[in-house]
Amino acid sequence: MTRPEIPPLPESRSVDVPAPAGRRSVHLRRIICEGFLRDDGLYDIEGTLIDTKPDDAQLPHRIAPANQPIHRMMVRLTIDTGMVIRDAQAFSLDAPYPDCYAAPAPYREVIGLRIGPGFTQTIKRLFRGERGCAHLTELLPPMATTAYQTLWEKKGDETSPIGTCHGLRVDGEVVRLYFSSAPRARPLAGGEAKAGLPADPD
Repeated sequence: MTRPEIPPLPESRSVDVPAPAGRRSVHLRRIICEGFLRDDGLYDIEGTLIDTKPDDAQLPHRIAPANQPIHRMMVRLTIDTGMVIRDAQAFSLDAPYPDCYAAPAPYREVIGLRIGPGFTQTIKRLFRGERGCAHLTELLPPMATTAYQTLWEKKGDETSPIGTCHGLRVDGEVVRLYFSSAPRARPLAGGEAKAGLPADPD
């Protein structure tokens, strides 16, 4: 498995990113999340986490060659348009310890959960400590926001993103120019905005 080319950041129109100090790479973590429309009308949200190092890494039971996975974990969630998880599969494809390969089994417990406010805290409660794999659990929050991005055109006023981030603030220029007639996120107790799935579904 060769290290993929990482495209350079596009030039910013408003921000000059300063050059870093002299340095060398010692670790690379990639988290990739994708949304797919299935032939049966459901959606698959797929997340993969890969850790590699530029030099050979001595693990307890094997050597991970340079740029080969130390961790390679994958989760696939099947959801409906209501953000309810209809199926869940988790896999430890590469791991540092033999026992890690048994870690994915409990993640089927997310079947029936709805991705929305409180989802991240529910995940942390379900899989805290020895019940889960830190890397599989880490994949689920970005997969939740990927689910929102995948389905955003399908959602009505219940999942309006207006008012859930700085760029889409209610009194901002973007909303005034492009979303003046769009529904606003409804406030919750404590002043939080509900938009079906906020940018951070904690």
